[in-house]
Amino acid sequence: MGRTETNEALEGWPRFIAHRGASTLAPENTIAAFSIARSLGAGAVELDVHLCATGEPVVVHDSWLDRVAGVHARVEDLSLREIASIAVGIAFPDSSYRDERIPTLDEALETLGLGVRVDVELKADSFDCARLASTVARTLERHDRRDCIVSSFNPFALIEYRKYGSLPIAAIYAPGRDVPFYLRHRECLWLSRADIRKPEAGFALRREKTGKGTKPMLAWTVDAPEQARRLLEFGVNGIITNRIQDFIGL
Repeated sequence: MGRTETNEALEGWPRFIAHRGASTLAPENTIAAFSIARSLGAGAVELDVHLCATGEPVVVHDSWLDRVAGVHARVEDLSLREIASIAVGIAFPDSSYRDERIPTLDEALETLGLGVRVDVELKADSFDCARLASTVARTLERHDRRDCIVSSFNPFALIEYRKYGSLPIAAIYAPGRDVPFYLRHRECLWLSRADIRKPEAGFALRREKTGKGTKPMLAWTVDAPEQARRLLEFGVNGIITNRIQDFIGL
């Protein structure tokens, strides 16, 4: 597969991207969150993908379902049928969403439609990322999604994706304790040779020489318009936000 040139990696993307859909208006990474983001006019959405035990790509952030569903179970150990039976809206303040389920990547893409660009984050905690990367590549190709990017904290997931797909890749990095110490700066970017930088917002403001960089940048997660303004002035190309409703039209 050929690589996308760096200066084309975010061509046509909006400045504001809905993090896990409209994740403060509906449970994150659900059909409801994606539907609301689209109805609000979001031009792009970020979502997270794991591979479940039966091989389907499913859209959920955490590997363990305790936080989103109150169920102590690991996505990678569950079949698609088991995952489909689990509600992930139980902790959301609006009880009308309590029955929301974990969608497949197919369902999420169908809901968003071709008018919404998608940042697909590969969630993989190991070096063995080939099945996830190849499955996501095939799924995006089947939906004729040429307006997406593929991102990850895991450089090996991005390296594997490049064997199967040709969409631009984005390296995520942050100095947080929940990130392995050897991936807290720009190691993922160096190892994967990614087209796009995707640092945590505070790290971008403190450490990046954004204006001098040759690769475009997305910063996450930014909910305050003032911080977003500073980042855009600093040279960031796009902002990933939980509150897309506050940024539509800006």
